[in-house]
Amino acid sequence: MPEFVALTSVRVGSARFRVGPWQGQHDVAYLAPVTAASTLAPPVLASLRDRLLHQGFRSVITAAVAPLVRDRLINDGFSVRAELTALSRDVEASGRLAHSGGRTRRARRRDLDGVLRVDAGAFPPFWRLDAEGLDEARTATPSSRWRVIRSPEVTAYSITGRAGPVGYLQRLAVATHSQGRGLGTLLVLDALNWLHRRGAQTALVNTPPDNERALALYQRCGFRVEPDRLAVLHRDLT
Repeated sequence: MPEFVALTSVRVGSARFRVGPWQGQHDVAYLAPVTAASTLAPPVLASLRDRLLHQGFRSVITAAVAPLVRDRLINDGFSVRAELTALSRDVEASGRLAHSGGRTRRARRRDLDGVLRVDAGAFPPFWRLDAEGLDEARTATPSSRWRVIRSPEVTAYSITGRAGPVGYLQRLAVATHSQGRGLGTLLVLDALNWLHRRGAQTALVNTPPDNERALALYQRCGFRVEPDRLAVLHRDLT
């Protein structure tokens, strides 16, 4: 079994990564580059691959990465496994946004099982989060906000992060039987208001290109589609 049984910070040269098993599969590494594309030199990536292989991993799936990182990884033998549509909006210009009612509340550890059930029902298998993936979404930024809607079971949740002036809607999911009731809009506006209170200037979110419901939601909430897509990449290590 690999040494990386949970998400771990790994440094190779000047590059830093977050690494852990992907969806609980201990022979598949989840790899999230943290530092800039310029740190991902070929010797660094070769050393990282050797280290992962030594720890028992046989392949790697990355987090969603921007074009500059994507190109560095492709040059190292990675291939695109999936793409994501990126969207952005100006937080400061909007001021505090109003919604038509409903309440979110801070998520607690006892909500975890319900959150994971909602996530599994809202996304196809490749995009689902396990507990470690959820923890990665919550800790990927210096500050974050984890909210749920219950009635009485968990019917929707969101994770929002902030790193300096940039905010991220890291995750949003609504139970299938509760979709179409405005819960997604409530969570998006909650996230934007939280980012506005904390001085974020820009909010970013991404979703698979074929997720028309999510794209429509974000665009209704003022997000604009960015010209460049993000990419999730894959590479065999053996």
